[in-house]
Amino acid sequence: MVTLASSEALSRRRRSRLVEHGPFLVALLLATLLRVVVQLAFSPALIHSDAIFYLRFVDEHQLPLPERPVGYDFLMLLPAAMVTRSVLVISVIQHVLGLVTAGILYALLRRRGIGRWPATLAAVPVLFDSLQLILEQTILTDTLFCLLLVAGVAVLAWHRRPGASAAFVGGLILGLSVTIRLVGEPLVLVGVLFCLVAGAGWRKRVAGAVLLTVGFLVPVASYAAYYHHTRGAYALAQFFGKSLYLRTTTFVDCSRISVPSYQRVLCPELPPGQRPDPRIYGWHDPATIPSLHPPAGTTKDQAMRQFALAAIRAQPRAYASLVLRDFMLNFDVTRIDRYEHDTAHKWKFDYWAHVHLRPPAIHRYHDHGGEVLKPRQPWADLLVTYQRFGYLPGPLLFACAVLGAVGCLRRGGVAGGRSMCLMLTLAGVGLLLAPPVTGNFNWRYQLPALSLLPAAAAFGWTALRDRASVRRKSLVRAR
Repeated sequence: MVTLASSEALSRRRRSRLVEHGPFLVALLLATLLRVVVQLAFSPALIHSDAIFYLRFVDEHQLPLPERPVGYDFLMLLPAAMVTRSVLVISVIQHVLGLVTAGILYALLRRRGIGRWPATLAAVPVLFDSLQLILEQTILTDTLFCLLLVAGVAVLAWHRRPGASAAFVGGLILGLSVTIRLVGEPLVLVGVLFCLVAGAGWRKRVAGAVLLTVGFLVPVASYAAYYHHTRGAYALAQFFGKSLYLRTTTFVDCSRISVPSYQRVLCPELPPGQRPDPRIYGWHDPATIPSLHPPAGTTKDQAMRQFALAAIRAQPRAYASLVLRDFMLNFDVTRIDRYEHDTAHKWKFDYWAHVHLRPPAIHRYHDHGGEVLKPRQPWADLLVTYQRFGYLPGPLLFACAVLGAVGCLRRGGVAGGRSMCLMLTLAGVGLLLAPPVTGNFNWRYQLPALSLLPAAAAFGWTALRDRASVRRKSLVRAR
């Protein structure tokens, strides 16, 4: 009888859990089916842009790339290559990682007291956004970066007061994310601030901030040492000068800056307002960077950095206006090209449904897929239709940022909700702001904010709802 009663109680608890987490589990199942459709439509994977460089690193065992860190190769591509050279495995793994990222977000929010519906809605962009789906199918760093970002946040915030081990491991995971994408470098400041705000007592707060910093530096310093061993410089990459130069090509007026004569080739020929996408100057215009010949002792990247800083000092208002303009593009109603930008098509399924690959991509497909990508119908057309509504519109993303900011200021909500809002909102907004400040706008760079800002909004919404509930109860008692 005791055994039977225990079995029935266990069964009731399981049913209760299924009911409690039912909305998220249904969403997770639908998102899994959607990823199966993506794989059917665009198998084995999408290869373009930086993917060619990452695969070349795997094939030729090159030195670390000066344009970008190659932690993605070490953590994802090289281990997979030990099993198979087909990128099909990578795309499948990345789809799983996307689902895992959503699961971690949901679990963290529920553990910190957020209701099942707000927690489920916070995970919806990761589960269903067309940008998330296409980047999971592409051999690029974004999916792994977002997983490490969310995992690092979850480790830090799993308990209301982050302990020593949580601070160190959280910092370690965030440091690993930097070896994948340099944009993650400021995350150490967000993590330190969270430890200082959420810790118990000033000694534990300071200790947590120190341990997080140490954990963060372990993978970052290790990669810098590896880069020094192979390229002779302590760095994660040597691309900042070029990236900042591309930022200035939109507005720079060379009649207003003073630079050495050899840097004058970096001046765009067309006047501001008529210039193409900055990446043209970075990769395709023979009159600029290929014609730059700095003197001995100065690298091209250093010369471009000097040029860019001179342009920013001479035209600070133009630079600030451009940064603000491109930052606000993240909150546009639709993901289309505006101003001089022309890369939005790369992050849409209709581009891949009719794509004609260049020879480098075809070569990599042959080596890692066995066949050139041929979209399969009717699945490809289904995804083209889906992408018209299957995304988080910019105004809603902006609303999430506002709710997160409000949650940082409002008392109420779940315990520790203000510190959670602070970390999630700062990280999400910061990762949207960093590309316009140091490089260029690209819809691809919006992906981390799709994980963080809706989660911040869930805390902010809970705080507002609970505060309104308290106010209503006070009015009832007063009557």
